[in-house]
Amino acid sequence: MSQYHSFIRSPYLHAAAAIFFASCMNAMIKGLSVHESVIVVTAWRYSLGACLAILLWSLFRPKLPGWQAVPFHLLRGFFQIMSAGLFFWGVSVIPLATAAALGLTGTLMVGPLAWLLLKEPLKRDVIMGTLLGFSGALYIIHFEANLFSANLKGPLFGYLAPIFASLFHSVSVVLLRFRSQSEDPIVVAFFANTLPALYVLPIFFLMDIQPLDGLFTGYAVAALLGVSFWSLTTLAYWGAPAAKLAPFTYTQLIWSALIGLTLFGEWPGINTWIGASIIVAACLYVMRASSSNSSPLREKK
Repeated sequence: MSQYHSFIRSPYLHAAAAIFFASCMNAMIKGLSVHESVIVVTAWRYSLGACLAILLWSLFRPKLPGWQAVPFHLLRGFFQIMSAGLFFWGVSVIPLATAAALGLTGTLMVGPLAWLLLKEPLKRDVIMGTLLGFSGALYIIHFEANLFSANLKGPLFGYLAPIFASLFHSVSVVLLRFRSQSEDPIVVAFFANTLPALYVLPIFFLMDIQPLDGLFTGYAVAALLGVSFWSLTTLAYWGAPAAKLAPFTYTQLIWSALIGLTLFGEWPGINTWIGASIIVAACLYVMRASSSNSSPLREKK
């Protein structure tokens, strides 16, 4: 029984479940976007997600920081809602697995953004890995959308949206380092599920949104999956180093491909798998380079 409890509490199980729930949420968003605009779907997902997060807070009552921390989390909330909206728009127009592969580029952006915003050292190996990873993203876009051809296939921004979504998400990750020593992970997860909703609440009044018949359950499931993802991710990173949890992120490619095939009849082409392999290899290289003692481009002042 003790081994069972240890397994249930394992951060690796939490990480694996979080990625699975995120993949299911993206599929739910894709299905809902067939019947409603992505803006409306995003508004419902975060509004209902905020209600669920507040309910969880009322049950466990973690200590929240003072009002001085709210502007910081509001800023992070802005980048989070921009990231979510762009990624949701991407999955609505391109295959789930393709969006997941392009979304992995966020790992490559953290180092350069930390160098730019926080003046952290940037190693040459990290630069090389980042360039390699984006060459994989360009490979996917070129062959899937005929990027440099007169016969462009599909909405180009649909392929670019997951990359821009990753950029906004990476900014929020880098900003979190400002409070890395003073912020409780549970508090971070709480704000991640509540404050972004403030940016979408006006949509309900401006667009007079009413849930279409049969869609409200879908919105609620998407919100539950989203809150579960954030909560499990928090538990995972609380219990294990990020480097050991990172490989679980790449399982989103497999889940997205399987879910996309099952629900939408999608299966990524060979070019997506080749490009995704390049991106994953680059991410692993960057992670290894970031933890090594190779020389930085510029020393931290």
